[in-house]
Amino acid sequence: MDIIAKVGKALQYVFGEAAERAGAESGVIQRQRVFTAQSLGQTFVLGHLQNPEASDEELAQMAAQCGAPVSPQAIAQRCTPTFAKYLETLFREVAQVVVGSRRVLAPLLERFSSVTVLDSSTITLPDEMQEQFPGCGGGEKVSRAALKLQTEFDLRDGALSYVGIEAGRSPDRATVRQQARRGPGSLRIADLGYFDVGVFAAMAAAKEYFLSRLQYGTMVLLPAGAPADLLPWLEEQPGPFIDQPIILSKAHRFTCRLIAWRLPPAQASERRRKLRQDAARRLRDEPSEERLAWCDWTILVTNVPEEMLTPAESAVLYRARWQIELLFKRWKSQDLIAALSGATVARQMVRIWSRLIGALLQHWLLVACVWGDPSKSWSKACEAVRPFVSRLAAGIVHATDLRTVLTDLRCVVETTCRRNKRAKPGTLELLNDVSLLNFG
Repeated sequence: MDIIAKVGKALQYVFGEAAERAGAESGVIQRQRVFTAQSLGQTFVLGHLQNPEASDEELAQMAAQCGAPVSPQAIAQRCTPTFAKYLETLFREVAQVVVGSRRVLAPLLERFSSVTVLDSSTITLPDEMQEQFPGCGGGEKVSRAALKLQTEFDLRDGALSYVGIEAGRSPDRATVRQQARRGPGSLRIADLGYFDVGVFAAMAAAKEYFLSRLQYGTMVLLPAGAPADLLPWLEEQPGPFIDQPIILSKAHRFTCRLIAWRLPPAQASERRRKLRQDAARRLRDEPSEERLAWCDWTILVTNVPEEMLTPAESAVLYRARWQIELLFKRWKSQDLIAALSGATVARQMVRIWSRLIGALLQHWLLVACVWGDPSKSWSKACEAVRPFVSRLAAGIVHATDLRTVLTDLRCVVETTCRRNKRAKPGTLELLNDVSLLNFG
């Protein structure tokens, strides 16, 4: 099945079977008049995808396009806790649909069965939601209610292989995704919030690969078993890249590779500035001299064999982890998934869930239109979706009509949405040509 057909089928599932099931579970339709569970979901999800700040009047116009002509007052009356629950249920259904392209983003990624970037993003909720979604916070920022989007983004085919909802206060290291099996030959890239030597050992036992920065304070043993005084030891190693076998943690004694390189002075100074700023925000003591000295280095650990991944390639792959941060940035700045607006808590939650579902659908459309094409801007492609939403609403029922709309959207994106010129190579260029990497 080609990607256009795959996305079309997924969209019809969302506003068909999934919407019906969410409607029955939530009891959102008590007496069927104008709205059905399908047209109700279409109106709010597609309405907010077309315009994240859609007014009641604009949503009423979308409702008419979805076969449910109603007044703006009827739209306002739909913003109830029951309807918010319907949208939450629908989001959880939609998040289980995985849509990926046959096109691979870069040849480097073909060495692995999947290249999963794992990360999370937090959305602050109204205080009234704290029982369902306990909040988090520290220092100056405290929220009584928040949800966390635990997300896995496959750089190989563009799929959101997992999007789950957790309480805002839940630490990343404790997420159930730490124990998830992704299959032999898969690679997981995650930041220090997920660092756990026991998890790495379990991945290796399952013939899975990991790539992570080294957590400060983790005991490093040399192959002979003696503890390493890490920074002085790094200073003694030759070459721009250090690539040495080590043993992690005296408790686990897990053997892997350590890959390290020294940062340019300006980057190291910026790291130290951020480290001090974070300590002040969290009301902690000034970082120690040793901790500040760590900022001179990037230190990675991985179990990918040397013959399968060079140090430079590992540096590029870890840098590619930033793509999930850009995904969250698009969702928050373009799709406004974290914006609380509305006179009531129910209305605020209706908008959050509608925008979240829309963001997932938007990502499917991005994968269908630009995945594997390094010349295209993903942000521009996401914006190009919005003028097509009315046509999507009209064609969602008929597979042939829907395919025409999706094909036209892809054609528009292919002929526009070009990335702006850059002075330095970006992640897509580096993944396709590691020799462009420059640490100077």
